[in-house]
Amino acid sequence: MLFNGFIATTVDEVGISWFDFYSIGHICFGIGVFLLFSLFYTIPKKKGRIPIFSLLLVFILTVVCAVIWEIIEHTVLLNLGLKFENRADSLQNMTTDVLLVAIGGLGTWLFAYLTFEKEKSAFAYYTFGIIGFGVWISVFIILRYLTLHNSPII
Repeated sequence: MLFNGFIATTVDEVGISWFDFYSIGHICFGIGVFLLFSLFYTIPKKKGRIPIFSLLLVFILTVVCAVIWEIIEHTVLLNLGLKFENRADSLQNMTTDVLLVAIGGLGTWLFAYLTFEKEKSAFAYYTFGIIGFGVWISVFIILRYLTLHNSPII
């Protein structure tokens, strides 16, 4: 096992370790939520600069969504028996989940800012976002498969 307790390599460690296959899903969540909120709050109808304040607002909303998701996951979904393996996550795992959503949002924020400063193109920004989201979802599916089938990750 690789970093037993730090990275989940078996089903029994999912939700207890700092990182598990759902960690990648949280990065995807951050990218997706940031893209969604930026669609409504930041992307100008005409070419020009994106105001930093609107990107900050979108980032804050992304992190707030991560915290709300963790609350829903550990109250509603756990009580309904819809949580993976029907067990609560460790505090370490919940913290990592929120931080990874923030990292997904922050990476998208950085790219959004650079795209608009250089290209002035919403098309380039959303193309990157969709491709990035798809790549991370693919990584998530692979890691989930390897974990659930007890296959070695390396």
